[in-house]
Amino acid sequence: MRVREIYGIAISKGIAVDPRGEEGIRRLLNRREKDFHDLKESEQQEYDQESLRNPFSDSRILYGDPEADVNGVLAGIDMEVGEVLLADRLREKGKRIDLIISHHPEGKAMAALYDVMHVQEDELHQLGVPINVAEGLMAGRIAEVERRFMPANHNRAVDAAALLDIPMMCVHTPADNLVQDYLNRCIDEKAPETVGDIVTLLKEIPEYRESVKRNSGPKVVVGREKGSGGKIFVDMTGGTSGAKESFEKMAA
Repeated sequence: MRVREIYGIAISKGIAVDPRGEEGIRRLLNRREKDFHDLKESEQQEYDQESLRNPFSDSRILYGDPEADVNGVLAGIDMEVGEVLLADRLREKGKRIDLIISHHPEGKAMAALYDVMHVQEDELHQLGVPINVAEGLMAGRIAEVERRFMPANHNRAVDAAALLDIPMMCVHTPADNLVQDYLNRCIDEKAPETVGDIVTLLKEIPEYRESVKRNSGPKVVVGREKGSGGKIFVDMTGGTSGAKESFEKMAA
């Protein structure tokens, strides 16, 4: 496969299970297309035109030729300078590493992480929160996250990959969407009754079962294991944590 094919599959899979639905994504991309054409030519030159095709600002090909062949990858949750150096070291030892894939965004994808948080507005609306209230709740939190990353040295790992000439990409929200969809389907199928039942269900999933062995498994941190699970909201997507004030609105 080639870099662009891996990237394209990731984006397509993420769109297919996005909480907004494929039609919602089409409307989003259509709005961006209109906004882009309404810009001045100088502003269009500054515009991230990849966002006209890819709705996820936190997922990008960060460095390298999109047409490069890929026979082996080094993938991880956080692929920073140390992991880039590890990839280079593995290549020196004869390992075939043609691409670094990071889950958490790096480079320009990290700087634009805040933009994917708008999906949380739609999720809140689906739970019964009026959309104008959801947008108001998220506005301050989105601005806070944007400001937090503005001074960050967000391109450090990407620059390291460029110096070592190792292609690099990140896949954040598409992966989160897939996890959220999978967990929702598991919960719908098993219909756990109590909070403890939810934890037990999670521990049946191989990845969570492995995390238990590493002392980082799922556990109840608020409430009681025997307490009713009630209406279950799985939130794995949306860039980062939302506004804390949203919990009150969801419980209303």
